[in-house]
Amino acid sequence: MDDSDYLRLLTHQAEQANAFLSNARKWERERWVCQRLLQALNVSHRIEEFGSAGQEPPDVLFRDANFEVFFVLDEGRRLNEEWRAELERRRSAFSLSQLVRRESRPRRIPATELQARLAPTLRKKAHNYVERDLDLGDLDLLAFVNLKRAVPDFNSHFPPPTEYLRQGWRSLSMVGPTFARVLFAHPGAPDFLRNNLGRTILFDIGIAL
Repeated sequence: MDDSDYLRLLTHQAEQANAFLSNARKWERERWVCQRLLQALNVSHRIEEFGSAGQEPPDVLFRDANFEVFFVLDEGRRLNEEWRAELERRRSAFSLSQLVRRESRPRRIPATELQARLAPTLRKKAHNYVERDLDLGDLDLLAFVNLKRAVPDFNSHFPPPTEYLRQGWRSLSMVGPTFARVLFAHPGAPDFLRNNLGRTILFDIGIAL
């Protein structure tokens, strides 16, 4: 494969990423996050087992799980804007060297800070859903963590997720390009979440957007 072939491949990948991030594929994107968690927890599954609720929340139904999916990004990042700009950059490049750019080294953050980054979205969801008279105890929250400017230190200690427990969710998990963790799961949560409670699973190969 020469440079021009590789450039075409990179451009095609950026086109696929933009399509995947479109509003039309929102549910497919949320299902993909759920699949990432299930793969990390070594839970076998088939596409046919996933469904959508008549009215959100939840976003994705899987067996007895009611997944409500949200994304956690670096402050100021917007994945759709990021990939639109990247597509234009790749389309306008004439050589691979034009795509090379310097990235600042990501900052290592403790598990405490990683867990705290879920707070803004969870607070907003809890407030909105309570106002809509929805039962938070029926929902399994799942965060997809996609950070470019920070790298979690999994040798550090995860604190008790006290604030999130008080909000009343049935369970809370997170999955990233190279890790997954079930932060808490109440007795009514699916077995595959309760059986992995408090475990941090690390992958050798990451997949991200």
